[in-house]
Amino acid sequence: MARFRETVRTLLRERLLDAAFARVADQGFGRLRMAHLAGDVGVSRQTLYAEFASKEALGEALFRRELERCLVGIQQGLDAHPDDLRAGVRAAVAFTLTLAGRNPLIRSVLTSTGDDGLLPYLTTRSAAAFELATAMTGAYVAETWPSIDPVARELAVDAAVRLTASHVVQATAPPEESARRIADTVVRIALSTGREPLPPTRT
Repeated sequence: MARFRETVRTLLRERLLDAAFARVADQGFGRLRMAHLAGDVGVSRQTLYAEFASKEALGEALFRRELERCLVGIQQGLDAHPDDLRAGVRAAVAFTLTLAGRNPLIRSVLTSTGDDGLLPYLTTRSAAAFELATAMTGAYVAETWPSIDPVARELAVDAAVRLTASHVVQATAPPEESARRIADTVVRIALSTGREPLPPTRT
């Protein structure tokens, strides 16, 4: 019974997030009203607030869900090029920038203004997102390219995450071109010790 209740709650939470995603994409986060969201899903405001204590908590949950989806895509991009660091970084960055350009929630984030917008989650409140993305990417590179100097690896991963986030917030070129430039920069940093990273050993 406890497992059933947990499953129902998970499904409800996803329905609420899906409905919030649609409203934010259409109207922006500033115009989102919790009462309207409850009506969209057919639950009481009490039920809604039991899942998300505030509009801010809802915004954080929306942001984290999109971040987790993005990280899955980044992992797939890296996995597609395990023998080529430059190609792997380029694929991962291109995926992220393309997703950001097509995702209606991200577009809403970038056009939001004021304290009630979602933009702070990409700026002043983005520490947790940076930490998660950096930790995941750093662990992958450490496992796949163990010959890279640890200091250079840390700097390269940090640069990759920060440069990608910067291009998400303010795109200056098509995704593929930005991805190429970021990948070139990251590889130069990774090779700053003068040692070429060896491909992973196959077993």
